[in-house]
Amino acid sequence: MNMFEYTGCGLEGIFLKNGYTVEETPYGKAVSIADLDGLHGAISRDIIQQKSPMTGHQFRFLRKEQDLVQEELAALLRVDVQTVANWEKKGKDAIPGTADVAMRAFYTAFIHVQFNLVPVAKDAKPDESATFEREDEHWIDAIAA
Repeated sequence: MNMFEYTGCGLEGIFLKNGYTVEETPYGKAVSIADLDGLHGAISRDIIQQKSPMTGHQFRFLRKEQDLVQEELAALLRVDVQTVANWEKKGKDAIPGTADVAMRAFYTAFIHVQFNLVPVAKDAKPDESATFEREDEHWIDAIAA
């Protein structure tokens, strides 16, 4: 089964099993993704429900999904804007636990879902990878085939 690695979200290891089409254009191959907002919602829910620490890339993804610039998030968290920038620059490395919890809570409130505490094992390694597929017109988490 062919899968498409969706790198346009700024995360590594996001694969789509379906819900996309590849077309040839005069400028090369182009990929069209069905319901991009729905896909980003599925990715966001996956991030906030993970038991592993959030990465800098994931932190940035959730900030952007809330249409916040770094200055706005810094004001909400009562930290310097450079602190937010430094967390996002961590890339695939884990951000501090308090920032992780705060972002999960902010995003959960943002999408108006009931927040459940997400336990994080002290020795868990950050992981950005996940696979998604379209089912019944919605994006869902899928296990890579």
